[in-house]
Amino acid sequence: MGDVDAAVRVLVRAFGPDALMRFLFSSHPEGVGAGSFRFFSILMRARIALRMPTILCEHEGRIVGAAMGYDTDPPEWPEEFNSEWRVLADRTPGFADRLKVYEGIATRSVPHEPHYYLGVLGVDPEFHGGGFGKALLDEVCRLSAEDPRSHGVYLETASERSLEFYFRNEFELCGEGDLDGSPLWCVYRHHE
Repeated sequence: MGDVDAAVRVLVRAFGPDALMRFLFSSHPEGVGAGSFRFFSILMRARIALRMPTILCEHEGRIVGAAMGYDTDPPEWPEEFNSEWRVLADRTPGFADRLKVYEGIATRSVPHEPHYYLGVLGVDPEFHGGGFGKALLDEVCRLSAEDPRSHGVYLETASERSLEFYFRNEFELCGEGDLDGSPLWCVYRHHE
């Protein structure tokens, strides 16, 4: 559990200025950071329990980045995580409606062929530029490429800096939308 909490703290720092976290958790009673912490914690623990891709990046014994998502066949969540998700939604006024907006944009752009979904990739800002984000992304793309069912990797980002990073790494724009004045971009990297 210590690695999960350390990785979640890294993701909260990485996504601190992110428009999507502000969009989803601006009404959380303890603030965007607390809402983001619960969000990332539930996502990571659920994906570990389901044996879905969850990758940590360490530097000198410290977790500095994390990535997580789904392979080509995402399973249903166990009830314990659904229950935690409902508590998060209930404690965050308007969360369910904002999540529907986000999911609507993402759903319109999801590739029709089997693929991996990279739901989260973040690196502690202190370690930006050290190649850790690329290492995490390369590992997700490697897992996808080695899966005979998968044809690529799909994700969304609300960060222009991240969008440029994905473009440099062979992703192409496949959709976009608006999160209450902030853009959300959907990108896909196809492989044979």
